[in-house]
Amino acid sequence: MYLLFTVLNNEDLLDTILTGWIDMGITDSTVIETTDALQLISHHIPIFAGFRILTSGGVRHNKTLMTVIDDEFLVDGAIDYLKKVCQETGKTNQGKYFVVPLSKSGLLGRL
Repeated sequence: MYLLFTVLNNEDLLDTILTGWIDMGITDSTVIETTDALQLISHHIPIFAGFRILTSGGVRHNKTLMTVIDDEFLVDGAIDYLKKVCQETGKTNQGKYFVVPLSKSGLLGRL
């Protein structure tokens, strides 16, 4: 079992990515509105304003997707799809991803 984190700088891609993953059978995703730390600092401390363009191209907010995936084959498929969608934009710096192995996962509440 794995946890795929995706930090998506281009929010326009969110629906395409999520629906593509659902079509692959990947349905356990959570989306969070996030801000890069350098973006936050550059906004609040004027001397660091030049960092804004270096971090995410001036984008102040992004979406972070946390996706639980059962097997490595699906993880590889999800990453391949993610890369394909981001590359099709023809733009750089669309986001980043990383994968963390999970030892346990479960549902909470009354079953």
